[in-house]
Amino acid sequence: MPVVSFSIPQIDTKSNNRSTTTTSSSSSSGFDLRSPLSTLRSTTTSYYHPSYCLSNSIDVDLVLSSSDEIPCWFAINKSKLFGHTDIFKSVGLEQLTPDHHLPLVQLGESRDVIELILTCSEADSIPDFTKIEFNVLVSALEAAADKYKLIHTEKICLLALGAYCTTNPVQVYTLAIHYNCKWLAEAASEHTLSLNINHPDYQDILTSEGYAPLMELHQYRISKAKQIIEAIMIPKTKESLKLSNFWINSSQRLVDRIDNPILNIDEIFKPELHLAIQELNPCLKSYSDLIDIRDQIRNECNHIRKRVDLSIITIPKTQIH
Repeated sequence: MPVVSFSIPQIDTKSNNRSTTTTSSSSSSGFDLRSPLSTLRSTTTSYYHPSYCLSNSIDVDLVLSSSDEIPCWFAINKSKLFGHTDIFKSVGLEQLTPDHHLPLVQLGESRDVIELILTCSEADSIPDFTKIEFNVLVSALEAAADKYKLIHTEKICLLALGAYCTTNPVQVYTLAIHYNCKWLAEAASEHTLSLNINHPDYQDILTSEGYAPLMELHQYRISKAKQIIEAIMIPKTKESLKLSNFWINSSQRLVDRIDNPILNIDEIFKPELHLAIQELNPCLKSYSDLIDIRDQIRNECNHIRKRVDLSIITIPKTQIH
């Protein structure tokens, strides 16, 4: 699934006769990871993040390096972030330990993603998600949940994704299904009603487990709206005979016109109201009754379920947030 990617960077752990001197390090395309970190700050090939530099904390025991062309370094205390010291080995990342110096670990994430993960991990800090791009948020979620097992950060990222239900509903819905976040999947599904989820762009995003309940929702709304229209019967009395005869064909045209789950009843009814002006003239009461029928159908359609029924797929209850 293109939206959700789980790749662990392969780190070259061979020494390749690396020199421990600053001179030989700077002569190459990048610094030697075993060089003293005190000699590597604020250079053209790497720099410390202003909020995570060595001077900001007395208990720094690890430096993370971003995957950017010019790496950004984050000096942190690994126990505060991960809770235990073997997290990098558990995800296949090698922890390089220079002699008498801090370990420097190369991560596969960009500066923005690492910064977001670290901020979410701090108990007294919540990121300003209005300034964070959607793709950065998704990357942080994937890294926190799938690679580093940071449950608290995962939940914060999922909560922040709720703001993108209107702009990126299919992507948010797919992520919510993948991470077993029921409330987010339901919220995002409502904003897919105006979309053709069979379009190739969305088919490339949706997983099979997410597509089934979403398609069921779309088809259910269309089917239910048609049933509401077909259930309306107008008695053939003397006063309503003209409207009754008109409704026989009009109702069928309305049913045929319902082909998407957004159910804009006012738009669907417009051609019938224009036609009724001619066919029901001069009976103003019949025309007024037709408007009442439209309002009744609209009100009933407004109560049709707008969110997915996740009971048709298997999501472990213990994993639903």
